[in-house]
Amino acid sequence: MEIKFIAFESMGIRSQALFVQLKNVNIFIDPSAALAPRRFGLPPHVYEVEKLLDVFNNIESYLKDSDVVIHTHYHYDHHDPGRFIDIDLYKSKIVYLKDPQNFINTSQRIRASKFIKILKDRVKEIKIAEGRKETFPYTKVSFSFPLPHGESDRLGYVVAICIEEKDDALLFTSDIEGGPLENHRDILGFCKPRIAVVDGPPTYLLGYRYGEESLRSSIYFLIQLLELESLETLILDHHLCRDLSYSEKVSEVITRAKSLNKEVKTAAEVSGSQPLLLEAMRKELYRERPENGLNKLKSRYKGSELKELDQLFGEDR
Repeated sequence: MEIKFIAFESMGIRSQALFVQLKNVNIFIDPSAALAPRRFGLPPHVYEVEKLLDVFNNIESYLKDSDVVIHTHYHYDHHDPGRFIDIDLYKSKIVYLKDPQNFINTSQRIRASKFIKILKDRVKEIKIAEGRKETFPYTKVSFSFPLPHGESDRLGYVVAICIEEKDDALLFTSDIEGGPLENHRDILGFCKPRIAVVDGPPTYLLGYRYGEESLRSSIYFLIQLLELESLETLILDHHLCRDLSYSEKVSEVITRAKSLNKEVKTAAEVSGSQPLLLEAMRKELYRERPENGLNKLKSRYKGSELKELDQLFGEDR
């Protein structure tokens, strides 16, 4: 099993795009990416947009080599309905989707319907992911039942994934925002992973749209995950890496990992790079070079109508 981290917040943009190369099948999880429509009252900086455009090209390259594509939910950093990524690259692929009708909020139900209409005449097969167990040569893929996107279901639900090959296993939680709810504990018995890829708590929203109690509960969950006997490496990224001081906020998790002789890393670090938290650096980027990247981003837009940036990226806070 070879795991390739294509795009994550620690690599400069909003995403959890993960490519898994297995003996007889290549799986791409959530091939999409986005930027915060506004952060610190500012639109995306041109440097963020340049990074995003590079990521779109990289996603398309790996999408070509994928046999199976999985979308865990319908926020735009997890799915792209042909606005920036060539939808024809889905041709002849098996696609697993979060259930478009059940355990889903209104905005994602609308997006899911549009996405399926685009995909259905291109892909080999569309399958609903929740609760499914699929077997490929040498590989087993299991999907969780729907899990709340964070501390409530306001932002909808997501599907976690367990990929097993021989004695190796990968857990991908999708957007559980650190796992603050009792529902998220189901993941602990869902997989026996060597590597777990988890979106950490959105600490940049503490005291505003994410509570201290949720953070405490998330830290407890992450420590429980570390204590799984099979686990060697915990990848903490996505929402967590929208905060420059993220490591301080989850210091208990890092300390517990060291005591267990296990690793906690970002996607960038496990890929051999230093974290590049561009969204969290947006104010500093504008101070150094006051240049809005919106026009450059619109030059890539493939849709029939040019829309404002907040409509392009949607509501995933």
